[in-house]
Amino acid sequence: MKYTVAAEKDLPFIMEVYNQNIEALHGNNRSNEVWRKLLSDTNSAYYIVYSENPVAWFRVDYNADDSLELGMLQVKPIYHHQGIGKFVLSTVESLAKEKGLKRVVIHTTEDNHIAQMLYSSSGYLLMEIGPCTTADGQKRVGYTYQKVLT
Repeated sequence: MKYTVAAEKDLPFIMEVYNQNIEALHGNNRSNEVWRKLLSDTNSAYYIVYSENPVAWFRVDYNADDSLELGMLQVKPIYHHQGIGKFVLSTVESLAKEKGLKRVVIHTTEDNHIAQMLYSSSGYLLMEIGPCTTADGQKRVGYTYQKVLT
């Protein structure tokens, strides 16, 4: 597997995978213009993961503190449970280290059990449980995971 920085040409793939997973993400439909604006945000970086074809995308946010936040991880449903999540976490940790950052932070919701298992099995510690509001306005219990990088 490999990854590359996402570009505007990747928007159809990003939108397709996001829409395939929108219910699990508590997401909202987003227009091309919204996605273009998100892709151009200099505090974030989007990446596409390839096997032979694009299989996933993820976004990281560079925080003012010493952390890198995995803001979104989307895998095409036909590629679920094939190690792509672990590959992305390893990649995110490498990106953080390259930037001299000391922690990776990830947020999820109480109903995203697959993500919770991935983060826990990859050495992330559950640091906080508390109320959150999802992208579609639902009130949920949010989980914050963190891994200190060595």
